[in-house]
Amino acid sequence: MNHFLNHRVSAETQTSSRWDGADIVPLKMAKGGAWFPSAASSLLPAPAPNKAVSPWRQVFTLLVVAALSVLAYFSISRFVVTPVIIQGRSMMPTLNDGECYILNRWIYQVQSPERGDVVVLVDPGHSDLAVKRIIAKPGDWLNLKENGVYLNGRRLQESYLSKDTPTRTPDAQEKWVQLGASEYFVMGDNRDHSEDSRFYGRINRAAILGQIRP
Repeated sequence: MNHFLNHRVSAETQTSSRWDGADIVPLKMAKGGAWFPSAASSLLPAPAPNKAVSPWRQVFTLLVVAALSVLAYFSISRFVVTPVIIQGRSMMPTLNDGECYILNRWIYQVQSPERGDVVVLVDPGHSDLAVKRIIAKPGDWLNLKENGVYLNGRRLQESYLSKDTPTRTPDAQEKWVQLGASEYFVMGDNRDHSEDSRFYGRINRAAILGQIRP
């Protein structure tokens, strides 16, 4: 009997000794039976309270964001790209009435307009915007005769026109045009339904706003 008791006490002593000095956070019993770390082990600082943001500061921030957004929109529209809707039939069959395209306003900031470019310009005939094709550029001379276009002495091959499209002058007479510096000659692809340089003459480079790619 004594041997059995001694054996049990020895076992309990060994079990208890395994916990002495162990690196385990000491615990305390709270009311209700929950365990939590003791105060001595709670070394983390308490979180700082959230500071309320002034409503005036929020309004100011929103106004700044709105102003920058509007500025960015107008800057992009004025100097980079602008959506345009074609009105009329002067550029058929290349462009059709009601179609929407992107006007590239940036391209002519880095290069000059070229022959064959489809451009949006300030229409000198009506003081609004128009879409035309550049036929001749500064330094070129052209001759409109025999229902065709002769550029620098050679008949201009215009694959973008409908077959057998004539190029007539308003008075049905032969016309010669010599372009100076910064001058361009433009026409619509639908020659019989286009008011262009055949009517209002040369246009200045400053009148060309940008390029459309059909």
